[in-house]
Amino acid sequence: MSPGSTDDTTRYLCAAAYLDPRYSTRAITEFLVEPTRPVPPSPGLDAGRVLTEAVRARARRKNYDVLLVALMAVVIGLSWDNPLLYGWIVLSVVLVLARAGRNATGTERTFSPRTLALLAIAVVAVWLLLTFGDEIFGSGSSYSSRYADDVEFDGSPDGDGTARYVLGIVLAVIVLMVVTFERWSLWNLLTTRFRRYAPPAPDTGSLSGLFTEDFRAQLGRYRREDELTGTPGAPLVVYRGYKPFVGAGFRRDAWSMAVPLERVDDDGADRRELTTETLYEEIRRAIGELRESAALSPDRRLGGLTVTEAVFTPAAELVDHLGEPEIAAYLPDVAFPPHTRLADADVERIRREPKEWARYYLCFQVETWDRDLVLTTFLHVAVDDTTLYVEWTPFMLPPIRAEYRAVDKMRPESLRPFGQGLLAWLELPASLPGRIAHLVSWIRPPKREAGVLDPERYGAASTLRELASVNLFTDYFQLVDIERYEKIIGSRLLPSIGGLLRDAGFSTAKFDEQAAVVITNDITIGGDNRAPITQTGLRTRPSRTAGREAGTEA
Repeated sequence: MSPGSTDDTTRYLCAAAYLDPRYSTRAITEFLVEPTRPVPPSPGLDAGRVLTEAVRARARRKNYDVLLVALMAVVIGLSWDNPLLYGWIVLSVVLVLARAGRNATGTERTFSPRTLALLAIAVVAVWLLLTFGDEIFGSGSSYSSRYADDVEFDGSPDGDGTARYVLGIVLAVIVLMVVTFERWSLWNLLTTRFRRYAPPAPDTGSLSGLFTEDFRAQLGRYRREDELTGTPGAPLVVYRGYKPFVGAGFRRDAWSMAVPLERVDDDGADRRELTTETLYEEIRRAIGELRESAALSPDRRLGGLTVTEAVFTPAAELVDHLGEPEIAAYLPDVAFPPHTRLADADVERIRREPKEWARYYLCFQVETWDRDLVLTTFLHVAVDDTTLYVEWTPFMLPPIRAEYRAVDKMRPESLRPFGQGLLAWLELPASLPGRIAHLVSWIRPPKREAGVLDPERYGAASTLRELASVNLFTDYFQLVDIERYEKIIGSRLLPSIGGLLRDAGFSTAKFDEQAAVVITNDITIGGDNRAPITQTGLRTRPSRTAGREAGTEA
């Protein structure tokens, strides 16, 4: 891992809170609104710091919106009958529509921002000439008459009207200065605190302001959660919605098998015991040995392979079973969040006897590309004297969105923020409705019926890292590497199970038959370097043809 890149994920997501208001709003809504919502696991990410910056970014935007909306209200009140104001409005609408149309068409830009600005100015100039040409250029026209009406008997112009126009123009220039300063200060903030290899910055900045919510108590939960790292037990993930594997990203090609077991003739030799516990132990040992296989992975990424365990339970089922005594290990008090770790004794119980509302998984994780790409596979097994069940579910957490990495391309001494400030000022009249809507918006918990226990309060649906990801590979080698690690880890799974079956005195014929189908189904790499990640359902005993078709998708 390159120096200074170990915390790039946190750095990018902190910057994203300022670059994308929608991201910071989604992060706050998901993680800071419900005091009973658990803190989801986010390996390699300082969630407390990211959420703190999201709150600061929201407060910063609201404070500037208050100032700009107040100034523009005065400008409009002073210049309501000035044709230049209406020209400014038309210009802003043209610029906003042009930018929205460009964004909707994708990454290709038909016109540069400078061309769009010149085109918009030309449209406004023509509109002013056609609408007010007679008043501006016509001798003896209505403009001259209106000016004569504003002249007093002593020949001097109406002081109130002139002062109003001048004051409106001065305030418009002040608005330009405020907008430009806002862009420059944001640029300076991003290039100072969140640039690559930047030294740790002091934790400064206001967490509140005008029309802002107070999330300081909720932020404290994330700081306290960081202190629980390394405590005994296994992670407990209480989720809401469909996907239990919160934080793992997008599901790849999963498979499962159920194999009937037959004992071979007992020759009196000592046999290993075949239980769910011994299965997990053998698989953990076999896959854990990959840490020593340095030559198998670029930059020795397999040396950082982690083998952990976790228990997953849906929030809805947890609430439904509140009357059961063992629920106290998960949710002891409905006024507080569920536990984020489960005691060793409870983990062992779920591992041996899984419940419909609580499942144990063995988790194998490889972080690669400087933590930008993460492969996590989840294994669940069960066995008795007659049947073996194996469930293998790989997930991939893809790279962070390219627009959130823009901080790496921002030069501290650049003049671009001044151009951005000018463009934002030109678009300001059209953006006023959005600024007002943002100003009066208030993030609060959803309304619920009194006395009704809503499971939505207790389950997590995503992590900060998932909110910032896009379901695309950005480089061909990322596709190759994710396939590489998935196949290398999977290559140790089936032989270890087969070996344990033989040692325990069971025939492996049926198991080898199904294992061959799984292996044959996963031999092809296909798709271009921006191929979407495959998301498929569980399958049992897939056909060879289906495997080849699935393999052509990334």
